[in-house]
Amino acid sequence: MRPKESSRQLTLFSPEARRSAAHLLADALSGILTERVRLTVHDNRSTMVSFRRRPGEIHYRVHHMFLEAPGEVVSALAAFAVAGRGAAGARRRQAGSRIDAYVKEHRARIAAPRAERLQPRGRVHDLQALFDRLNAEHFGGAIEARIGWGPVRLGRRRRTVKTGVYVQDARLIRIHPTLDRPEVPEFYVAAVVFHEMLHQAVPAVEVNGRRVVHGTAFRRRERAYPDHERAKAWEDRNLALLLSSPA
Repeated sequence: MRPKESSRQLTLFSPEARRSAAHLLADALSGILTERVRLTVHDNRSTMVSFRRRPGEIHYRVHHMFLEAPGEVVSALAAFAVAGRGAAGARRRQAGSRIDAYVKEHRARIAAPRAERLQPRGRVHDLQALFDRLNAEHFGGAIEARIGWGPVRLGRRRRTVKTGVYVQDARLIRIHPTLDRPEVPEFYVAAVVFHEMLHQAVPAVEVNGRRVVHGTAFRRRERAYPDHERAKAWEDRNLALLLSSPA
């Protein structure tokens, strides 16, 4: 059953109002899709809507702006999770366009990026020096971003490691602190920094309603980086080191 439009005109300041609106949205999506829906509400600045199918349910992650979305946007959220080709694929692309339009209309609801204190000089590697050299040699000095090491979190076992991240709106690069140790060669750290800088030079594009971050142009330019294959080979040989916690 769809919630009444009036129920979506809440001003979601209180946690109780937000929880109530989240339940209404999950119920609405479940009614349209005739499947169990689990909903997580977030306030990040990048991906506004995502979903994952799990046994017996669909798990949505949506920005809180969608808690006040009108019925046609709720229908678009439901259609966005429907896979298929032909007519179904066309409906999914139309749904993606409607969702994008809603996000643009409510961009003011997206939280402003918090200023972060970054430390580019590590115990072993100086990220600012690497950034400046790469910027001059490969980007003509055109990349404008702050760079620093991410926080050290000890005592956590990892199965994967995200060596770097580029925050587009804040023009911010964070490098995982597991790279800041003598065992990790500078050429590998430089390749990771280059990859994150490349996100600004070759930004994400929309293809058939989907956001493509590492497209053909990105991969072509990344492979042209002189130390790309060398860095990839080193990473393959040293995954256990990268997954371990720095001392």
